[in-house]
Amino acid sequence: MPPFLRNGPRVALTVTLLATVSSACTIGSPDDSTAAAGYPSRGLSILAPGSVGGGWDARARGIGAALTDCEIIDKEVTVTNKPGAGGAIGLARMVGRGGDPYQLMTMDTVTMSGGAVQNDSPVRLSSLTPIAGLTISPSAIVVPVNSPFRDLKSVLAAMKRNPKGMSWVGGSLGGPDHITVASLAKAENIPTGEITYVPTGGGGEVLNLLLSGASKAGMSTLTEIRPQIEAGKLRVLAISGKESPKGMDAPTLTQLGYGEASVESIGGVMAPPGLSDDEQQAVVRMVDRMRRTSCWKQTLDQNDWKAVWLPGDTFGAVIDRQQKQVTQVLKEVGLTS
Repeated sequence: MPPFLRNGPRVALTVTLLATVSSACTIGSPDDSTAAAGYPSRGLSILAPGSVGGGWDARARGIGAALTDCEIIDKEVTVTNKPGAGGAIGLARMVGRGGDPYQLMTMDTVTMSGGAVQNDSPVRLSSLTPIAGLTISPSAIVVPVNSPFRDLKSVLAAMKRNPKGMSWVGGSLGGPDHITVASLAKAENIPTGEITYVPTGGGGEVLNLLLSGASKAGMSTLTEIRPQIEAGKLRVLAISGKESPKGMDAPTLTQLGYGEASVESIGGVMAPPGLSDDEQQAVVRMVDRMRRTSCWKQTLDQNDWKAVWLPGDTFGAVIDRQQKQVTQVLKEVGLTS
């Protein structure tokens, strides 16, 4: 069992495994078991609910390539993109494809949950059928290399003196970066409603705002900003999680005493609602075979992703828990009522 599942629910966004079973799956017709036994008998479609080049897109294309290039299936895999509203638009599209095990979607537990809550979406991740949690993407807290801030302690001290003046830049509102910054403020008794956080679409915008001086500290997935770190443009002050990724000489938030503020959003795969148990398990088995391939391991390395395995309803239980935690944190930072 991954270490993050062994920790109790001490603060927001700590992953907790519940004994409940996701209600996304329903019992199908008597023919479902026969159809599932030959799965997949035709091509698959994987929906990435974000733009080309983003994390959801990279996961979708990595899964598709592993399934075909490493010969897990002999059917075509098509990847389509439907960005917008923090993934809520793609989520709604998947709900409309109920009962079809050939329609899959990549996602992550925190960003998509936050997008659904903020956009007041009538559907949530728990509306879908959980297939598997596959990855954790470490994030880095960074400053420009010429910044006077040499460590996270000095950044938080400056934020405590002047919360509005200590501008942060990161990913979407209500996403893992934003929630981590808000949780760090809360740990230092800084009113979360007073912090200045500038949301962006990802690594390139984070770099531009930091180098221009518009923001003083930033946070982004390591995948997106590692090139700027290695080029000497950014200094890493801390890494999310418990262990620093390979090649990163920086302390983790856990090592610095802020483990409770560290957000671990889990990336994975979902299917539409209404799949039978047999259909759900057929998709889970296919993804299980895929994750063991050298093709998928190469994708993990290329994206600085840590591998996890949370199959089926185990993943559904984690999603249920994180949705509640995300909603609570967004209320605390004033993004929802």
